[in-house]
Amino acid sequence: MATAQLSQNFGDRLREERTRLAMTQDELAESAGVKRLTIAQYEKGATSPTMEFVYSLQGLGFRLPYLIFAKSLVAKPNDFPPQVLSFVANMVSTIEQKLADGSLSNEAKLRMMLLLLAKYTEEPERAPLTELQAMDYLLRS
Repeated sequence: MATAQLSQNFGDRLREERTRLAMTQDELAESAGVKRLTIAQYEKGATSPTMEFVYSLQGLGFRLPYLIFAKSLVAKPNDFPPQVLSFVANMVSTIEQKLADGSLSNEAKLRMMLLLLAKYTEEPERAPLTELQAMDYLLRS
């Protein structure tokens, strides 16, 4: 695999993880001890990150196997920042009230949460979903 291709793929995964953790490029740069321009270059695939930088990400909640090896990992609720979990929980409650007058089982609510979190992981740039988008996605899943 060409270095430029590897860098681009890493940059895409870095951006996805940063978005999942609700961090801006500035926040990541400050936490990792680099400049924002460096983060932008990594995400664009213009430069390759140092191993020191990559390993510093683990302490910030980034999933290193995904970043380094592009291994798709199943996201767990504790992989998400509290504001994302809160948003998804509120979305599930709203949908539950509209679809079943507040009478969905805990299993159904958990499944809805996991599906919405998976959607967030797949397309972090499109999150948060509107109520209508979330309902459409859940109905198609």
